[in-house]
Amino acid sequence: MSKLRVNAFTLSLDGYGAGPDQDLQNPLGVGGESLHKWFVDT
Repeated sequence: MSKLRVNAFTLSLDGYGAGPDQDLQNPLGVGGESLHKWFVDT
């Protein structure tokens, strides 16, 4: 069994880490970037 180590990952207060319809082409889901936008806005 392989292992995956994640050094940093954000979640919303209600526990979501991705938007709906997550797949390989949309790893954060459709519109998932907006969940993490607060972190990269300056």
